[in-house]
Amino acid sequence: MIARHWLQSMAIVGLLLLVVLLSGCYFNAFQTARTVGKGKVALTVGCGVINVAIPGEYDWLFTPQGRITIGLTDNLDIGVQSGMKIWSTGEPTFLGVAGDLKIGLIQDPQSISFALGIGASYQPGVLGWGVAGSVWLDSNLPFLPVFFVYRPMLLLGADPLSIVHHVGGGLHLDLSDHVRLLVEIDSWNGELGGGISLDIIF
Repeated sequence: MIARHWLQSMAIVGLLLLVVLLSGCYFNAFQTARTVGKGKVALTVGCGVINVAIPGEYDWLFTPQGRITIGLTDNLDIGVQSGMKIWSTGEPTFLGVAGDLKIGLIQDPQSISFALGIGASYQPGVLGWGVAGSVWLDSNLPFLPVFFVYRPMLLLGADPLSIVHHVGGGLHLDLSDHVRLLVEIDSWNGELGGGISLDIIF
């Protein structure tokens, strides 16, 4: 029993270190203001797409992603997300790693959910390291199952330091008590994109 609690504590510390040390971009939100609940784990698989400018041209970038979220308390989640970048030519590269903490300030399944988050990510190449805050707002009304997120990110490797803005929103559709479908449209500093994911809570 003690060994199990020790292993859980070390896993949480490791995830917290990832949150502090990592930072980046092109990640879709693939989460809402709703927290997963104490002791529960959510696995999310999805794929995003973004139309990025490449010197005088435009090219599509596909971003298959996976995420794991752990409920530390009923209103506090920690999560880690990673994936691949696949250009329209078919060339795959590492997308990076992102981590975050999310605190649910309002969690009313009949009306709204509101949460704040802080996190970091690393995206190889242009964006590199950065830290980000997040503001989440969900409508939980059955006839309006939408969510919104605003996430400003400070790019630590930029000279001078710069901030990029991630704004997104979409639908969160409950397929069952433990499975949700998220459909998202977002903008990374003016670059439009979107994605779809399946969220499974254990």
